[in-house]
Amino acid sequence: MLIDPRVAEDGVTVADLQEQFEHNMRVRALVNDVNALAARVRDARTKMQTSSGDGNAAGRLNAIATKLFTEPVRYGKPGLQAHITYLASMTANVDQKIGRDAIERYAALKKEFDALRAEVDSLLGQAPAR
Repeated sequence: MLIDPRVAEDGVTVADLQEQFEHNMRVRALVNDVNALAARVRDARTKMQTSSGDGNAAGRLNAIATKLFTEPVRYGKPGLQAHITYLASMTANVDQKIGRDAIERYAALKKEFDALRAEVDSLLGQAPAR
């Protein structure tokens, strides 16, 4: 692998770029997973609105949606999906050494995502394998 000399002048090494690549691939997978979860939640909410089903399940699903989606008002509180997407954009556009804060943020968001997905799976059943 050859490194751009301008990037090397900034002290970025091939190992740094490899770490960035691996980090970005993990984040990309998380973006895909959160988008799939968002689609499941939206579909389930639509189905629950058109049926006269369990009000408790609808309430639980709305609570999940509140955590997952950004509030639909100007300057609304960002949801988990927005946080994950922001992390992806933060490290994907420039060759750089990945900061420990980005790695720690990924771990925190992944943990939050896993808990939310478990909650959705508990409510809706396991998602079909892709």
